[in-house]
Amino acid sequence: MLNKRNIEIFYLICCFVILVPISLVYSQNKELKKVTFLPLWIPQEQFAGYYMAKEKGIYEKYGLDVKILQGGVGNDIPAMLKDGIADFGVMFLYSGVIERASGMNIVNIGQIFQQSDMIFVAKKKSGIKTINDFNGKKIGIWRTVAKELTSGFLQSHNIKATIIEFDKGINLFLKDAVDIVVMMNYNEYSRMINSGINEDEVVKFKFSDYNLNFPEDGIYCMNDTYVKDPDLCKNFVKASIEGWQYSLNNIDETVKVLDKYKELAKVSYNRVHSLWMLKSMKKMLYPAKKNVGAGVLLEADFDSLSNFLYKNKFINHKPSFSDFYKGGK
Repeated sequence: MLNKRNIEIFYLICCFVILVPISLVYSQNKELKKVTFLPLWIPQEQFAGYYMAKEKGIYEKYGLDVKILQGGVGNDIPAMLKDGIADFGVMFLYSGVIERASGMNIVNIGQIFQQSDMIFVAKKKSGIKTINDFNGKKIGIWRTVAKELTSGFLQSHNIKATIIEFDKGINLFLKDAVDIVVMMNYNEYSRMINSGINEDEVVKFKFSDYNLNFPEDGIYCMNDTYVKDPDLCKNFVKASIEGWQYSLNNIDETVKVLDKYKELAKVSYNRVHSLWMLKSMKKMLYPAKKNVGAGVLLEADFDSLSNFLYKNKFINHKPSFSDFYKGGK
């Protein structure tokens, strides 16, 4: 039999049961902040973490509604950030430093890749064994991506060669139109192997072996974006890193998801190559010989790159690290 005390307790319990779901619904229905994100290139495993953060609802968990734009040749990321077409974008560290030194008020809010995976590759049959053998040869470098790094590499070693610029792929190298070509070890090198060239037929020159181990992909935005809403920027980086951690722990699922985005973008793909790329990403985010947190830009890396760019006259002054890097705060 219910007495007055029991009735009061029953009433409180009922109120609690009713109110909790209402509060949960409210938190789930809070308006998400809409942002646009521009990768450096077309959909591929180099950007797996961002696509998985969107696919698995991680961005939403951090209060973000993210639209991923398609990158590639013709997309000027700094200009698109400046014009407000994209809120966030991926750029190599060297690009960010050059833009900042040129007067663009751009900031790095998260350094995702912590090392360089760039290499020069030559066929052994060409007789090229050392850097000195580059002299007098035909060298293929990218027309836009990392041009300062590749040309700076050659300048640093006083290489006198014929430079042939191209946009993408390795066809020039496969057809012997160039003796040496720049590649990403996690990307084009795998495509070379899949094309029928064995690893023992080539010689690699890793940029990281020549004091050019500069971090690559980072997340950038305009300083105004950061000042206006620093929490938005921090949440985008945190969610992206969580997306990366998910992708690295769920390789097969991630490859399938990326296949879907590649099909939408009408990009051809090969599962063997896709697995090579994605499995290579862990060392880019978490290098074995480098103790650094996810998304952190080390001041030593920034200084080393700035000195390289300044010495080779790609910038006329070295930007301030504290002005340039806003991550980890």
